[in-house]
Amino acid sequence: MLTAYLKEGECLLPANIDLHAGVPDGVAWIDLNTPTSEEEHAVERLLGVGIPNREEMREIEESSRFYTENGVQFMTASILHSSHVGSPGISPITFILAGDRLVTLRYSNPKAFAQFQTRIAKPGNGIIAPKCDASWLFLGLIEAITDRIADILENIASGLDDTSAMLFSTEPGGRPMGTPAFREALRSIGKEGAFLSKVRESLAGVNRMLVYLSAGAGNGKASKESRAWMKSLERDTQSLNDYVGFLSNKITFLLDTVVGLVSVEQNAIIKIFSVAAVVFMPPTLVASIYGMNFHHMPELSWLAGYPWALGLMLLSAVLPLLYFRRKGWL
Repeated sequence: MLTAYLKEGECLLPANIDLHAGVPDGVAWIDLNTPTSEEEHAVERLLGVGIPNREEMREIEESSRFYTENGVQFMTASILHSSHVGSPGISPITFILAGDRLVTLRYSNPKAFAQFQTRIAKPGNGIIAPKCDASWLFLGLIEAITDRIADILENIASGLDDTSAMLFSTEPGGRPMGTPAFREALRSIGKEGAFLSKVRESLAGVNRMLVYLSAGAGNGKASKESRAWMKSLERDTQSLNDYVGFLSNKITFLLDTVVGLVSVEQNAIIKIFSVAAVVFMPPTLVASIYGMNFHHMPELSWLAGYPWALGLMLLSAVLPLLYFRRKGWL
């Protein structure tokens, strides 16, 4: 689908265009979302250069993701999408800067795009300026992506805090956590860890685009305001990278905590069996002695022999328990 945005005052509004008639001069942003071959050819005629196909967008080489052709800048980054519906993924998006016109080529629907589209449709949005070129629109879109990543990191941090509270607390009644709780904790931590790795990759792609654009801005091609905005976004991405590192360390800590708690639970179970084995060993010895089938055993004809054997077995079980409790082993 091809969506063209025309500048109207301080707003950018979607407009219907006839591909056969060409793209109007007033179009500032062309958003190609899973385009048809006809839409791709129309944009290529407009730019005067070919646009990358889906396979080329997946290539990870620096030269395939960042290059300039006939004065048109191409930048591709893997951007996070579908996080708001519980199935986060990353998909390459190509940003094409052609003079005063921005072209985006994507095969996913990041929420940041919808937020940016809503923002630029309102007057006083702070983005659409009288001299609004492609790089200015690009920076506005990158700001929306960065803000969305920050929101996602806040959600991940909140989820990790909930898991931490669960790990370091007991169930109602003072009961320790059981196997189902440990399974849920591991599942939650693993999910957040996988999510965080996607966020890190997306953030790295955004930062690489800003560095590439800044290198071109140093040649005097960008305005003072654009360079200042780029520096601000670079600082934002750096701070988010630092926060990603903090959350990564927290995930490692929580994983170690779960493993440690599982080990403690296992040791407690082994301790119970060890104590039971030691406690029942003396009574078993007594029962074995009086269970021998020798013909001459004085206690067999003794009236109090049976109560005596039971009492001796009970005493031999209680004495080790009292000894263990006195030593603090129970």
